[in-house]
Order: sequence, then C-alpha cells, then structure tokens
Amino acid sequence: MNVFAEVVGAKSFSAAADKLGISKSLVSREVSALERSLAVKLLNRSTRKLSLTEAGSILYEHCVNILHEAELAERRVTQAQSEPAGIVKMTAIPAFAVRHVLPAIVEFQKQYPKIQVKLSCSNRTVDLGAEGFDIGIRSSPPAPNLVARKLAISRLVLVASPAYLAKRGTPRRIEDLEMHDCVFFPMLAPKGMWTFRRGGRKYMLKVPAAFETDDMEAVRAASLSGLGVALLPLHMVDADVRQGTLVPFLRQFQPVPEGSIYLVYLPNRTHPSRMRVLIDFLVARFGPVPPWEEGW
Repeated sequence: MNVFAEVVGAKSFSAAADKLGISKSLVSREVSALERSLAVKLLNRSTRKLSLTEAGSILYEHCVNILHEAELAERRVTQAQSEPAGIVKMTAIPAFAVRHVLPAIVEFQKQYPKIQVKLSCSNRTVDLGAEGFDIGIRSSPPAPNLVARKLAISRLVLVASPAYLAKRGTPRRIEDLEMHDCVFFPMLAPKGMWTFRRGGRKYMLKVPAAFETDDMEAVRAASLSGLGVALLPLHMVDADVRQGTLVPFLRQFQPVPEGSIYLVYLPNRTHPSRMRVLIDFLVARFGPVPPWEEGW
C-alpha cells in the first residue's frame, strides 16, 4: 500500500522508486502484486503518464488514511524522545535563494544541527512530487495541487545606476521612460511593454530595449554597469539601493503585476517534523514584513 501510494503521489514509478530508495522494477512488482491480490486493475499505464482506475481511486483514498494513522502512531511514540533530523530537499528560484534562502538555512541549521537541507536553485517550475523535493519557493502562483503559504510580496521597482542617471537624467514623469535605454527581463515586459498604476489610472509604455536577457541577475548586472533603467524585484536590489549603487525613482508608480513569494509543498497531513520545523522557520523569518521591505 505504501509503494502504491507513493507511485500515485509522484505520478511516476521512477520518482516513487527514488523516494523509497528501491529499484523501479521492485516498485512495479509491488504494485502488480497488490493488483493480483485484489483481482483488480489499479493503474492505467502508458508511456507518458499514469492514471487511477475507479478501483485505484477508492484504494488510494483508504491507503492515504491507513498510512497516515500508522505514521501518526509512530511519530507520537518517538517524537517526545528525539529531535528533528534527516534531509529536507528544497528548490528555490536563484535570485531569491542566494540572497535570502541561503542565509536563512545557515541560521536554521544552527538551531537544528541534525537536519540537512539540500538546496537546488532553478528558474524552471519544478515538479516537487516527480523530482523528489519536499519544499519549493516560487515567485509565480502555485499549481492547485500544492499547498502554498505566502512568504512575502515581491515589489517591483525602477532603478538605474548613478552614472547612467548623471548622463541621461532622472525620469520625472512615467512617460519619460520612453526616451531612456531600458534593460528587459522578458517575463516582466510582455511585448516590450511596462505597465504601471497610480491611483485609479493605468499606464502602459512601449519602452526601448538597450539589452534583454532571461536572467534577472544579468538584468541587475547590466543596470549596475550603467547600461540602462531596469525593473527588478526589491528583494534583489535592496542592498544596492542602500549602498547607493542603484537609485530608485518614480516610486509613486506601482509596476504591474505585483508578485509574491510562495512556499509550496505537497498536501500531506503527516509531514515529518524536520520539514514542519523548516516551514515554520521560513514563514517566521520572512513575515509579516520581510527585511527588504523595512523602511521602504
């Protein structure tokens, strides 16, 4: 039942095998043996995906409850005698991970030395179940099959280097951006447009691209070097602004859309204690007001 439940949760025999630490062939044999013992087909198998049969759906619901009760019983017996330990696999967007998640993990592991956090940095949308991750941190709205906790808002700000502004002047009106060199991150500039709000009015500007890249760190580096105006998350440039190497302007205009940073994980009422304490630590670390928003 445990193997079957893992296959359904991961939507993959291979991913379930990795999580359970056994071979894919053994996972397949266990599921086949369960089907033979019940004399029903539980899974529809194809080269691309797995799906539950009607009988499989009924059994999976009961398996989840049975495994939950078994894990709960084991945890209640042992939790009073042990502290959280083990490995938590985590994925996060690089721009946020290096500046904020990594320092948080350093502090976390001082409090919980028996927990090892394995951090993978990626801009792509990682399938937590299929790839064996426990926790993810994302800047885009999470999929409906995930539990999501909002860590913080992700405010966008207009910035440029002092050298660029000394040479080209600081924009005083939002329309002035149309006469400036701009550095684009495509996802924040669909069709080369930047959108802003002020009060009840919306501004959509077609601004000239001096440089375009799909890497936010490259956008930041280009702006720091004086290449042009950039639109970037405050959590990326807060230190630059405080040091004076980047200058914010037109702060009365709110870039659209305003994003959020989410902590996501698969729904499960019996997450191990090492995972629960990390989730609680991160939520407390970045809320209710994250460090980069203080004084802004």
